[in-house]
Parts: sequence; C-alpha cells; structure tokens
Amino acid sequence: MRDYLEDYELSTLVFYKKNHGQQLYYEWSGEVWWIEEPGKPKEKLFSIIGMNATKILLKSHPDHGEIGYRLNREIGLFCDQMTGEILHYWKPRKDVQEVPVVHIANRMVQGSPRTSKIIIPQGQGYVTKVKEIPLEYPHPLATDPQYKDYCPGETFKGVEYFTSSFARPGVTEIPPAKWARDCPWLPWMKLGYGHPARLRFETTISRVKSFEQINPKLVKLVREKLPIYEFTPDECDEANMTSLLYFRKHFESYLRGEIFPIAEDV
Repeated sequence: MRDYLEDYELSTLVFYKKNHGQQLYYEWSGEVWWIEEPGKPKEKLFSIIGMNATKILLKSHPDHGEIGYRLNREIGLFCDQMTGEILHYWKPRKDVQEVPVVHIANRMVQGSPRTSKIIIPQGQGYVTKVKEIPLEYPHPLATDPQYKDYCPGETFKGVEYFTSSFARPGVTEIPPAKWARDCPWLPWMKLGYGHPARLRFETTISRVKSFEQINPKLVKLVREKLPIYEFTPDECDEANMTSLLYFRKHFESYLRGEIFPIAEDV
C-alpha cells in the first residue's frame, strides 16, 4: 500500500485529452422503483439495462481555452424484475388496460460538462464525488389536451445524480460509476393528469472495450432495429432527445400498440 504523502490535484479535462476522438462504450444496469402515492412504501417496478455509445472530444473555447465535449447515443430497456426479459407491455393494476412500454432511445444527447479541479487528499488513492443536477422545466406535454392522461403536471421536477471516482496515476481499483434519477412517472405509464407517482432509477455503469461486450440483448436490438446506435458521429446538428420528446414523437405508434423502441436506421 502506497502512502500518498501529499494532496494530488487533477482536472476533469484530463479524461478528454486522453480519449479525444475515441469511440467509447458503456453499459449500465439496475432497478426502477416507484412510490405510487405519498405515504405508500417504495416498490420495485422494473429492472433496467442500458448502453451509451459515446464520442469524446477536446474542443477550443473562446473563453475557457479548452473544453471537453461528449456526444452520446443512449438506449435503456425496462425489463421484468424477476425474469430479466425485456418488457413490451405493462399495467399498473389488474383492473386497467395494459399499455406499451416505451423504452429509452435517445439518438443524440450531447454537451460540454463543466470542467472542474479535483483534489485527492493525502493518504487516499482516489476520491468519489456525487454530482447532483436539479431538473425543473415546463413539461413538454402539458399544453396539449391529447396528452392529458400521459402528463403528471405542468412542470417536470426531478434530480439526477452522477457518482464518479477520480484516481491518482496508477490506481485502478476504484468503485464503479453510478447514475440515479428521481422524477415523475413516465408518459407511457398513462396514470392520468396530476397523478403523484414518483420514480427512482438506480444504476451502476461500466465501461467496456468494444460494442460486442455490451449486454447481448442490447447488441441484438441495435443490430436488428437501431443500427445507428452502434457508432457516434464526430458532430451532429440534431437537437438532444429526451424520453418525453421521444414519446411525443412516436405517440401514434404508441396508440397503435407497437413494440418499442421504434426502428431507426438513418
């Protein structure tokens, strides 16, 4: 065991310098819980598996010199919590009609995370940080009456949590990254306007060396229905996709009871 007699400072920009221009792959898995209404206990609804095909870039910035930039293609599949099989239909109660499960298929999520300095204290090989991102904005379905049964209210309020560990050179045994999210119920659940149900996503993230090392269910889905998700472009002028916008885009397919995610090849 090394002593690490001094503090060690690093910049999050180091990751972008090291991986500039590289195509990276991540897989993630965990559970989705809900509290159906205030006062009820938290219950597990689904397990979830997902992947990101990520392009890492180092860019020049007029004010900040250099910044890190990420382009992501992202998939998340809701699965049966007991069998692990991908779910295509779901019902919240026995007395209601089942609805199609609209999986996560964000064909582009890009942006530049804020660069920061990390201090690893003396005596420690790594340090773990939790980045908390509050989310609050007008719900994109709230103003259209056709989405009344699919919208929890006028405002989307949630929080995302990214847990990452930063290590000194040569230190490799560090905790895995994690992603969690507290948010309202998703539109495809069709719980009715103003329903108070809340979701909690809890996942663990792993970087893998190649696309083929991702969960086989995801590899099969991409190869058969979503081939553009295997690789990430160096640049993209598309607006970022979210689960709410994806639902709105494919609302007619949802009403027809089609199986999601919808095929994309361009």
